[in-house]
Amino acid sequence: MTRQHQGPALSRRLFISGALGCVATTATAHAADDILVGPAATPTSDQTTKLIVAGSAETPCGAWASRLAPDMAEELGQPPFELTFTTGWDGVTGANLFDAQEQLSSASSTLLVPGTALMASMTGDSRVHYAYQRWSPVLTICQPSVVVGHVSLHRSLGVILSSKTTRVAVSTPTGPELPTLLAFDLLALRPLPVSGYATPDAAMAALTGGLVDAIQLPMDAALKDRLAMLDKLGFIPLFLNTVAQQGPTPADMELPPTFPTVLLRERRTSTPAFLPQAWQAIASAASLKAALVLPLLTPPAKVARWRHAAETCAAKLSLQQIALANGQTVLSGSKCIAYYAMATPDVNVGMALRRWLALNLPRWRSALPAVQALPPAPAQ
Repeated sequence: MTRQHQGPALSRRLFISGALGCVATTATAHAADDILVGPAATPTSDQTTKLIVAGSAETPCGAWASRLAPDMAEELGQPPFELTFTTGWDGVTGANLFDAQEQLSSASSTLLVPGTALMASMTGDSRVHYAYQRWSPVLTICQPSVVVGHVSLHRSLGVILSSKTTRVAVSTPTGPELPTLLAFDLLALRPLPVSGYATPDAAMAALTGGLVDAIQLPMDAALKDRLAMLDKLGFIPLFLNTVAQQGPTPADMELPPTFPTVLLRERRTSTPAFLPQAWQAIASAASLKAALVLPLLTPPAKVARWRHAAETCAAKLSLQQIALANGQTVLSGSKCIAYYAMATPDVNVGMALRRWLALNLPRWRSALPAVQALPPAPAQ
């Protein structure tokens, strides 16, 4: 009798064990899916609802915040973002606020920040209290610049023996025009920043007025007309402040080579150590109009969900048209991560940049007054 009941009892145990095993396998598979793509978004889930904008609503970063926020909230399936605009054009105030809130609050925020905030950190600005290396990028918007002037990039014997400097129109010596200053220094053309020209129109007026030898212009929708006007006066494009040209350009507009190409052609063996990598870092940061970033310690599921939403937004025709109209490029996914990595130099490169600044800033400040007056406009 015992053997007659043993078979059915054993079968029941095998059936229950098998069922439990299937449940465990299914749960494990769902857990793996959550790690890769994150849980489904619900209005009650713990998600970021505050978007800190490192700049006012009038800055390029502020304008992009108003365009991106509704689409990102829709793709994430959450309520509209609470936009928090900050003061300043370089983004340092907003980046400091983001860092402070991440340390004091358990509720995570996200940040839309311009590349000038990254440059401020690289150059050792005393206002900086954040480490942008601890941010995880999900979307970037880029716009390189072109250097225009009346400068011979080839070092002739006369240039080597003379003490002539190359005057460059800048907003400040450590502002967005810093890549141009470092580029001319790598070419041994003795750059000298002339401060006070923060807009393309002001820089062009200084160039045509004979106050500077070179200027930096954004590759925006107005670039073609600006280059045509300057070409009539004998000023030509010299190089692009970018590693590789990004984004489409008009077929009838001829652009100069990138700076690494010029540097390789003009100075093949005598390039200072680490400074070319420093140029790449600050040029990438200066070209960064806006970057949407999360804290580095954000859970992987959440980062994956945000990156998926960012890729979906970046592929939308309306957003692409806005970027194209402004001469900008929207990067998401692996391209976004790779671009942000170029603006994150290692310790040796960062130290080389700061040593270079420590040597040049005192000389620049004593060599020329901060702002020079433009010549009077001709009578109409």
